[in-house]
Amino acid sequence: MTRGDAADLARRGQAAASVRARPAFVGRAVLNQTPVLAVLVGAPGVAALIEGERPLAAALLAPTVILAALGVWSRQFKTDADLRRIEAVATLALIFVLSTVLAVPGFMVLGLAPHDALFEAASGITTTGLSVARDAESWPVSAHFLRAWMQWCGGVAIAVAGVALLMDSGRAAQVLGKQSVAGTDYHASTRAKARLVLMGYSAITATGVVLSIPLFPGWWEGPMVALAAVSTGGFTPRDSSLADYSRPAQILTLALCVATSLSLLFYAVAVKLGPRAALRRGTVRTTLAILLVGSVAYVLGHGVLHGWEREALISGLLNQLSAQTTAGFSTAPLMPFSPLMLLLIVLMALGGDVGSTTGGIKTARASMLWRMVALVFLRLRLPERALSHLKIGDKRADAEAILFAAALLALYLASALIFWAALYAAGHPALPALFDAVSALSGVGLSAGVIGPDLGPGLKLLATFAMLLGRLEFFVLIALFLPSTWFSMR
Repeated sequence: MTRGDAADLARRGQAAASVRARPAFVGRAVLNQTPVLAVLVGAPGVAALIEGERPLAAALLAPTVILAALGVWSRQFKTDADLRRIEAVATLALIFVLSTVLAVPGFMVLGLAPHDALFEAASGITTTGLSVARDAESWPVSAHFLRAWMQWCGGVAIAVAGVALLMDSGRAAQVLGKQSVAGTDYHASTRAKARLVLMGYSAITATGVVLSIPLFPGWWEGPMVALAAVSTGGFTPRDSSLADYSRPAQILTLALCVATSLSLLFYAVAVKLGPRAALRRGTVRTTLAILLVGSVAYVLGHGVLHGWEREALISGLLNQLSAQTTAGFSTAPLMPFSPLMLLLIVLMALGGDVGSTTGGIKTARASMLWRMVALVFLRLRLPERALSHLKIGDKRADAEAILFAAALLALYLASALIFWAALYAAGHPALPALFDAVSALSGVGLSAGVIGPDLGPGLKLLATFAMLLGRLEFFVLIALFLPSTWFSMR
């Protein structure tokens, strides 16, 4: 038997041993999440009813009633403890897709065409913040609450539910930045970690809401922006994003974005073990270092290319922080043909910490990939019999984490190339098209003028798919549509 024959047999054995998703199990798992989906559309539906916006209330409360009834009916089905990994993946993808679809009638009531309503809903649940609405500023308060609430839920409430579905405690520890509460990464259950993350997220939200009220006009604009900011979303009640608000209001908003661009479990560790211990245990230091490097690089580049005028420099720096935390708020118009756009594209692709609400590749994974490159050059200088391994801190890197990071980077680059090529082929300038493609895939929400109300319907649908693809880190959404997920491929 040749080596090729042996490899072929091994592949066939792996294929035979693989399992498919069982539709009945996935269906029951989705049914168990209907109360969460009911809250997603029900809360803004109640707000619309109180405000007297009856058409919007009806569009949101009708699916709420159906979801609540399904939730009651689903109590007869026990949660399957032996849910397969691929079934959990399919469930998570379906939750995000259903969340998008459920909000479409509400946005259509506000005057959006079906494909625009689908785009707006996807932008909300993926915490992206790109918008195709022409006059959202004239919408009622409950409509702004719908967008902000979707972003808040997409930021962590639904995402954490997905982590609980997808990961055992060991893998969840890696996803949440290898943080520890009890002194070891693997003792706390995944659901306990999810509760801690949600508690930290809620505490940051409450703080942001309270601080925002005196800084923003009226009684409601501040809380809406705060809900979007902690999810590193980008929706605001005004078409100019943050540009019309005061500088303190802008700084508070971006401070909230930076706070939740760090692993959310970091805060629970800091409370229990202290900030120094929390910094030593996670990847927060790496994220903060990359944020600092990005800010310094942007300030120097802005000063050299566009001058050192103080207000313009501060506005540009806030835009850079918004891009790097994948928030999508803007304090001043972007300069679509400036070389600084290339820096922002790289920073948007990097994103924030693993276990945060940000999009992108994540800084911890980018750091791991960079160390892989450095290791290759190191091995070129070592004797043939010398051994060297990739280490993260003082520990040997996990092989599965390395594989996932490399595969994610490959899919990210391929998806960005395809989406950019589609925008460029439609006649949009190359650099702004690349910027908007990366913005959509990383869940950022900043636009160089390409993605907006005037974008063609086909490209809007492609952008909708790109936002969901990036938010679900590519593999989850792709797996939903693979035949091998549902059928045995022998």
